[in-house]
Amino acid sequence: MYLKKLELKGFKSFPVKTDIVFENGITSIVGPNGSGKSNVLDAIRWVLGEQSIKSLRGDKLEDVIFVGSDTKKPMNYCEVILTIDNKDGILDIDYSEVAIKRRAYRSGESEFYINNKLCRLKDIKELFLDTGIGREGYSIIEQGKIDEILSNNSNNRRRVFDEACGISKYRYKKQEGEKNLKNTKENLDRINDIFYEIENQLKPLEIQKDKSLKYMRLKDELKVLEVNNYIREIEFLDLQLKELNNHSKILLDQLNESSEIKNKQEQEILNLEKDISFLEEKITDFNENIHKLKAEIDHKTADLNLLNEKIKNIENNKERKEKELIELELKREKNEQQLWVLLDENKKLNLNLKKLEEQSNFVQEKTSKYREDLKIKEEKVESLKNNIINLLDEKNEKNIRLSSFNTNLENIQNRQAELKKELKDINLRVADIQKELNKNLKLKNEYNEKLNKLVKNKNIEINNLNKLKRDIKEIEININNKNLKINEYSSKLNIYYEMEKQYEGFNKGVKQVLKNKNLKGIFGAVAEIIKVPKKYETAIEVALGAVVQNIITQDEVSAKLAIEYLKKNNLGRVTFLPLNIIKGKKINVNEVSKFKGFLGIASDIVECESKFQNIIENVLGRTILVENIDVAIKLGKIINHKYKIVTLEGDVFNAGGALTGGSIRTVNNLLSRKRVIREFEQNISDFNIDLEKLIREKSILENKLETKEKDIFNLDIEIKNQEKINLTIDSNINKLKEDIYNLNNIKLKLEREKNGLKENLDYTNKCIGSLKEEINKLEEEILKLEKEIKYITQQKENNKQKYEKDLEILNNTNLDFAKLSQVYKNNEKEIHRINEEIDNIKKELNQKKEEIKKHQMEREELGERLILIKVEKEELKERINDVEKKFKEYKKEKLIILNELKNKKEILKNTEEKYLDLKESLYKLDSKIDKLEVSQENYFNNLWENYEMTFHDALKLKVDNIDVDKKKIENIKLQIKKLGNVNLDSIEEYKEVKKRYDFYKEQKQDLEKSIQSIEKLIRDLEINMRTEFSVNFEKINKHFIVVYKKLFGGGHGELRIVDKSNILESDIEIIAQPPGKKLKNINLLSGGEKALTAISILFAILLTKPTPFCILDEIEAPLDDANIYRYGEFLKELSKNTQFIIITHRRGTMEVSDYIYGVTMQEKGVSKVVSLELKQAKKMTEENVG
Repeated sequence: MYLKKLELKGFKSFPVKTDIVFENGITSIVGPNGSGKSNVLDAIRWVLGEQSIKSLRGDKLEDVIFVGSDTKKPMNYCEVILTIDNKDGILDIDYSEVAIKRRAYRSGESEFYINNKLCRLKDIKELFLDTGIGREGYSIIEQGKIDEILSNNSNNRRRVFDEACGISKYRYKKQEGEKNLKNTKENLDRINDIFYEIENQLKPLEIQKDKSLKYMRLKDELKVLEVNNYIREIEFLDLQLKELNNHSKILLDQLNESSEIKNKQEQEILNLEKDISFLEEKITDFNENIHKLKAEIDHKTADLNLLNEKIKNIENNKERKEKELIELELKREKNEQQLWVLLDENKKLNLNLKKLEEQSNFVQEKTSKYREDLKIKEEKVESLKNNIINLLDEKNEKNIRLSSFNTNLENIQNRQAELKKELKDINLRVADIQKELNKNLKLKNEYNEKLNKLVKNKNIEINNLNKLKRDIKEIEININNKNLKINEYSSKLNIYYEMEKQYEGFNKGVKQVLKNKNLKGIFGAVAEIIKVPKKYETAIEVALGAVVQNIITQDEVSAKLAIEYLKKNNLGRVTFLPLNIIKGKKINVNEVSKFKGFLGIASDIVECESKFQNIIENVLGRTILVENIDVAIKLGKIINHKYKIVTLEGDVFNAGGALTGGSIRTVNNLLSRKRVIREFEQNISDFNIDLEKLIREKSILENKLETKEKDIFNLDIEIKNQEKINLTIDSNINKLKEDIYNLNNIKLKLEREKNGLKENLDYTNKCIGSLKEEINKLEEEILKLEKEIKYITQQKENNKQKYEKDLEILNNTNLDFAKLSQVYKNNEKEIHRINEEIDNIKKELNQKKEEIKKHQMEREELGERLILIKVEKEELKERINDVEKKFKEYKKEKLIILNELKNKKEILKNTEEKYLDLKESLYKLDSKIDKLEVSQENYFNNLWENYEMTFHDALKLKVDNIDVDKKKIENIKLQIKKLGNVNLDSIEEYKEVKKRYDFYKEQKQDLEKSIQSIEKLIRDLEINMRTEFSVNFEKINKHFIVVYKKLFGGGHGELRIVDKSNILESDIEIIAQPPGKKLKNINLLSGGEKALTAISILFAILLTKPTPFCILDEIEAPLDDANIYRYGEFLKELSKNTQFIIITHRRGTMEVSDYIYGVTMQEKGVSKVVSLELKQAKKMTEENVG
């Protein structure tokens, strides 16, 4: 076993995941002071279960979690994983590699894992018991441990030597035993208290029990009398009821008969109504069908009309197109004639146009002069008119403004009256809204308080819910752990079951005989029929030797048949022990029973069925069991080696003196197998009980969780509802505030408007006066301009007459020219048009011919469709006639059924009257029966209430010809009354208390036996502890003497037990005499001498009981160079059997190292591990020294 790897994450100065791989040999960890190299050791101690944070150089658990640096945030948890190679199986766990993990959170929670399975700290401690590894072991040595070894505190020193001598596990078991003993004694005290209390209750209960029995006898006698009285009354009532029930039955039969007739009549009416309903449906269907057929005929008629219309349109279109064709032909001929006329006319027009053009040029020059003069005068007049228009516009504008001001004046006066009324209304509305606002504000405060209370309740419930979830999570972890344990033990148990089934460990021949169920008289092997306490298993198995596989048979015949089976199948040889032949041989126990260390005769130690006792005494009756080999040697001499002696460890002194001993392989221990199976079954049963309890607890918590979730859900609904109400209130408040704000704004605007109106009124009156003056001035100016226009207009008229005369000539000339030109142009256009029209007519002629042909084809197609639709229409008319005929038939049938229905209903009415008469008679009779049944039921109830008996049960107590004397009944009741208060429960209480009395008596005896058993176990453990400690302490002392001389280069060192009579509690004295010095008390030695002495003790322990690995933290710091050299050489020697991890800064230690790791702190507060060569390591240590 050795350390393979250490993984750190978030532990102290290692925030980043850091892996340190260890190999066999010596690994040194070096680095400057404060670099974090000792944190590596702290991590190993912490993961192995160190609980003292102070010993890890902290104050509280969270101090081991990385606190952060300038560049890295603090971590919320830390984790350390220590991987151990366990191929040699030193650790009692079925894994070749074991990973111990510990994780801690800032919240204070801590978790432990073995191979990623959650476990307890106790599980880790027990795993490393007696290996030297762990908090109390010697696998981790630091300056503090050196001080412990050398301190005057005996407890500190004892812990180291107890672990080294291999008695830690015994001491742990002893402590557990003492704890169990204390608990058992406490349980016995409690049982005794209960036992004596129950004993005191028993006698008074016995008296009460006897009184109760007498009471029950009288009650039984009274019961017989009263029950027979009830039976007599019930039977009398029963006779009356039978007579009435017979009469009721007759009436009921009549009623049923009447009911059947009535039902039959009702059914007939129902059938008739169904028939009518059916006919009505049919009539309706036929009616609808007729309407549909008529609609189809109408549709066909419409189709025919449409087709006729289409045919008519087509024929009309065809006729029209033929007429158009003729017209187009005529039009083409007419256009051609017109074209020739126009061409001739244009030649003549061209000559006349040239003459008119010359005349026009002369007259136009003359009129130009007149036009220029007229233009000037017109422009002058136009300018004057424009001035007048402008003045008129200005006058109109001022009149409009005047009218506007007059209107405005009236509006202002009206508005002043309106404003007064509006302001009054606003003040009233503001007052009303303010009242409503105050009411809503009060409601808001009330609802806010209610909402806060609901939210507070919800938070409380959420906290409770979270606690329940955490509790459920914790239980789930426990359930998972229990399931893992159950699976683990079940797997192991199945292996053992299979070994039992296959007779694993037995020889081939034995296996085959035991498996062959056809062989009769076979009881099994010796190993199968005996039960051996765990303590004696090794001794008994050694004592039996090969006999453990001997097979027990009914007799020699059974043995013979089995031997023949072995021979026949060549299965080897087996020894058989026939029950009828083998006789028991047993030592007289008085010869040796008083000898110290004697444990018993082997045959007395084992348990078996009585029929096998002779066999067991034969094979073990002459074998003595003793504690150890020393006792065996002494006892062998006393009995002169007459009998076999076996020690608990399996050493054997055979009769005659031969001695067998050494290590024992227990791979196929046949005797322990059944015990292991029982233990595993018990463990599984215990875990299942715990699991059921946890599941029940989880179920209860889950129910609580569900209830809490519902409560929170309901609270959420309440909160949401309340929030909605609050929002509504807030909305109302905001709306009311907004209304007040808006009204105040309106009021402010109205006030401003009121003030503005007064100013506007004064301004308006002033403007009206000013406008009237301006209008008068404008009217005077307009009159002046009109006179000037009149004078210029007279001059213009004179010139205009001359101009117009010449212009008329010019116009006539131009007009003639234009007319002739237009005629010419029109002729040209007409010529062009006629040519185009002739082309178009030709095209249209062709198109019309095609259309006429198309119309002819459409006419033929529509004619065919017309004939088809006419045929379909006639068919529909025939179908209507058929349907109308059936329609009339159904209507006639309906009238017949309606008459029949009327008659049936009359008959039913008479039947119902008769039925009701019978029903009334039956009701009266049933009422009489009910009264009698109630009386009878009262008796039944009395039977049940008084005696909890049914009538059927009561008949079992019926006595024929019994005299039911009421005086006798009263006399018995008087006797019962004289008994007074009777505790009927005392009979059961007495039985229960007696049962408890017997139970606690048995418990008391069992606990007393348990105390004796535990006390014996503690005594046995103390014997083993003394033996182990004595032997191993002596070995350590011998090694210490040698190591001390080697490390000191001479001198003398020795370890002594101060009180040899009490070696388990005695102080251990360390004697040290360095070379050339007198023997000194260890406290008088120098620091270096003390350190080297402690190192000598440590090396002596490692030589005696090597630990798989050892971690040393600067324990050689006080040593000088010469001692360092010897220390290093010794380390090198020890590293052959022990893996060393050394935290050091000494060069001599590094030189003997196989591997070196350096720890640096390049960033403050953050450590980093690097693999180094020797030169780098020296440099780091020099920095440390510097």
